[in-house]
Amino acid sequence: YAKYNTREPCEVMIKQKFSPPNSIPKLYHYQSKDDVVSSEIMTWMNVLNMTKNINSYPNINPNPDVWTPVYWSDDSCKKLCHDHFSFFASTYDGFTHTIQRVDSCRYLVLFKYGGLYADTDITLHSTAIQELIPNGIGLVESPYRYNENVQNSLMTATSAGHDFWLKVLELIQERSSSHVLASTGPAMLGDAMMIYNKELAGEIKDGRIVNVLPCELFHRIPRGHWETTYSQILAREVLTRLIPMKGCGNFQEGSCE
Repeated sequence: YAKYNTREPCEVMIKQKFSPPNSIPKLYHYQSKDDVVSSEIMTWMNVLNMTKNINSYPNINPNPDVWTPVYWSDDSCKKLCHDHFSFFASTYDGFTHTIQRVDSCRYLVLFKYGGLYADTDITLHSTAIQELIPNGIGLVESPYRYNENVQNSLMTATSAGHDFWLKVLELIQERSSSHVLASTGPAMLGDAMMIYNKELAGEIKDGRIVNVLPCELFHRIPRGHWETTYSQILAREVLTRLIPMKGCGNFQEGSCE
């Protein structure tokens, strides 16, 4: 199903391009277990023509003329939370799973600084990144429709302090004892987007709405990741018939300009 449901990335990009946002903090945020620059991170640095000077909290100095990479560790995420989001700190510290703090950090980072967050395994099929970023908030579309509609693997914010993130943090606090997907992960994020956009209905202004970024341009499913174990094959064969997955193609099939 996914094979026949996918769209051609270059055709999607033609329809997807936005007018360049009025401004965006040129910060590329990423998380990793250590500060070693992997080949995936280097790819992003090359695509965005970033400075090689990697920032880390609290020493973050955005440059309006060039993209700056910002490395986030578990320690710097915790410090950011306690320094600037004291109302959320007890929830953050009380999570059962580390991944819940990892997820939450992404939202706090974009709330505080704006810019672009991307998992290191997210690829990009164009160097024209700013033409693919909408004013306001952008969340990448998920191919795994049986779990969620959007993912937190790639998110954009054209300004710091966007009030969407308050809705996200509010929902996390309400669901902090739920399982990961529903408390801090993509399922929660999709619900927050739906609630936020619904509350804005009738008074939507450019820069406030939360937008969905097509997965064909960003979230590429690596070849071979579909079939790993018999249980996964069975699950996906069943699930794709009940709730079909979105076809997003494969990594590194070329680029669109």
